[in-house]
Amino acid sequence: MKSRRFGFLTAAAVALAIVAALMAFTRTEAFAQIRATLTKNVDEPGRTPWETRSQFLPNAGGCYGASDCFNYQEGTSWASFDLRPVPAGKRWIVQSIAGGMGNGNGRTNVILLGTARSSMVFEGMKWIYSGPFTAAPYFNSALFSANIYATFGPGDTPTLRVDANGTLSGYSVFVISGYLIDATN
Repeated sequence: MKSRRFGFLTAAAVALAIVAALMAFTRTEAFAQIRATLTKNVDEPGRTPWETRSQFLPNAGGCYGASDCFNYQEGTSWASFDLRPVPAGKRWIVQSIAGGMGNGNGRTNVILLGTARSSMVFEGMKWIYSGPFTAAPYFNSALFSANIYATFGPGDTPTLRVDANGTLSGYSVFVISGYLIDATN
């Protein structure tokens, strides 16, 4: 009788151990799936892509067409304008900029990206680019493409400025790319 009871208790203990192991494995898998949906990598580049496209005609009309070009100001050798504001609750991580400036070959010196508009050219600048510029075979254009790392916070209005050696003129377009992340992270 003792042997029968011992065999039953042993079988029950083994069955309980197997059930507990299966529950632990299943629970871990289930929690891992739930945890993966609740946890997000705030630095994941593809999170929410965000891009601006600005078109302008320096010394010939300012902002051009439907583009991210607002509050345009210019002088003979410079142009400055705002991009659209960063959405509330988000940060914009800027990764790259590319563009072309008609009649800019040999004349474009500096492109600046920041948050300030003042008489101090470099105040509030987060990124400054001075080349290299590539000459294009049409319209005496200066073309460029560069990697950036700049961050703009919720509600920030990025400002772009182009300075030239001599008169700045000709159709220009800049495309600035990056992604948005939650500002609370």
